[in-house]
Amino acid sequence: MTTLLAIIGYLILGLFVGFVAGAFGIGGGVVMVPSFLFLFGLHNFPHDLIPKFAIGTSLFASVLASSSGAFTHLKNKNIDVMIGILVGSFAVLSGFFLSFIAIRLDARTLKVIFSFVLILVTIRLLTDRNSDDHNSDDTWKYSYYLAPLLGIIVGSLSAFAGVGGGIIAVPVLHYIFKLKFKKSIGTSNLIIIFSALSATISYIYNGLKLELNYPFTIGFVFLLAAIPAGVGTFISAKWGANFTHRSNIRLLKILFALLILAIDVKIIFDVFG
Repeated sequence: MTTLLAIIGYLILGLFVGFVAGAFGIGGGVVMVPSFLFLFGLHNFPHDLIPKFAIGTSLFASVLASSSGAFTHLKNKNIDVMIGILVGSFAVLSGFFLSFIAIRLDARTLKVIFSFVLILVTIRLLTDRNSDDHNSDDTWKYSYYLAPLLGIIVGSLSAFAGVGGGIIAVPVLHYIFKLKFKKSIGTSNLIIIFSALSATISYIYNGLKLELNYPFTIGFVFLLAAIPAGVGTFISAKWGANFTHRSNIRLLKILFALLILAIDVKIIFDVFG
């Protein structure tokens, strides 16, 4: 019964996270990682391995969330496919190889990195006052030259924080690459498929090398959480994508920023309290 309740709980978490991922193009890790940091302590994982399992499992679910969200955004014509593939290709490389470094960092370091990432999320959401798209359909002429750099940054965030990199990709695509805001969100979903999948494979590979012997795990992915959460995200990400397509999301940005701020305070307290 305990296992069944856990599966139901992770499924519900995935439904919430998927909506957020599809609506904001951030992959869902900003909610899943801190949730897993707390919940995985109930599964008797060693304290120093919990952040690694939290990130690996979050990345697994983010692949499904972004796949569903990207498909719906594509139908709604909210994706720049060429930029998405170009950025995603470089995110694959950095996400995979930098995961080897992230695996070797201690739990405190990973929490500090993730805390810093969440601060960036909060700042972006609170300072972005645009509710509608005002940019033209023409991308900045140097966008394709900057795409590799953005891909490396996105892949790095996937490897070190498990967030897919959308928190950086969305504002860069909107403010620098000059994509419309909704198209930035859709394109970010496409990019995260590449970055999250690459980093997930690396976390699985590195975990298998350590010959970890815990139930329901493959590498640093906890399947008891990853599968139901992933199914939940896959179902609800399309709802979030459709919501973005037809809505003014300024109010939700503020509410979500407050949620992220609360999570960040909790993690900072855990690290330095």
